[in-house]
Amino acid sequence: MSAPVNNDIGSLDRRLFAEGIELLAGMDEAGRGPLAGPVCAAVVVFRRDVFVNGVNDSKKLSAAKRERLFEQIIQMAEDFAIGWADPEEIDSLNILQATKLAMRRALTQLRVLPGLVLIDAVKLDGSPFPCRPIIRGDAQSHAIAAASILAKVSRDQLMVRYDEDFPGYAFAQHKGYPTSQHRQAVAQLGLTTIHRRSFLDEDLFQHFDAEPRRSRTFEHWKRLFSEKVPNMAAPDWESLSRHLPQVELRELRQLWEAYSAHGDCKS
Repeated sequence: MSAPVNNDIGSLDRRLFAEGIELLAGMDEAGRGPLAGPVCAAVVVFRRDVFVNGVNDSKKLSAAKRERLFEQIIQMAEDFAIGWADPEEIDSLNILQATKLAMRRALTQLRVLPGLVLIDAVKLDGSPFPCRPIIRGDAQSHAIAAASILAKVSRDQLMVRYDEDFPGYAFAQHKGYPTSQHRQAVAQLGLTTIHRRSFLDEDLFQHFDAEPRRSRTFEHWKRLFSEKVPNMAAPDWESLSRHLPQVELRELRQLWEAYSAHGDCKS
């Protein structure tokens, strides 16, 4: 069941529906500014005249409100998808190109074919669907605002997980943004594998050449491989790939191959 929006944020969407668009998608990102963690892109597709009451630019909503709306959006949307770009990709491509990469990854996961994808301020090349960049789109389009909520909540949830995997950095509080708390943690503990080296300023650049700290998940599997635990089943690589940074995933695969070469693992 559709519900009316409680402000004019759906005016652009309503106009496009009136022009004949049946399936309208919105896309936005979260995490372009942080010092640590991936950038996340979300795309959400709504059928004609379907709106989620209360949707707004994610930055204008409380965390609790975003989480409630997240569940309503994915229930009422025709389809949605989340794409990511890893800190290593951000460093090698730059943040804008990495953001576009995350967006293309999200779009390729869609199971329906939107007539148009509205994107918040980003001109996207290489999309399988027609796209239109909208300046301040999260303030004008219900679909873009809904995507901003999906991206923000998805990324925040990942950073909370990283808070457990990298104790001492308080990722659950600042979500990777360069707050004084975060900068102090880097000064005391050094960088991690989820830090963006290209984002380091002069004060933090001294840590650039130091070996980055690995996650608890990585260290757990590394210990098992090194102990050559007999008949150990292969890790769930699909699950690990959802949160481990690429550099850790590559190292673990190499360690698994070395372990497997001994013939002690389960097929």
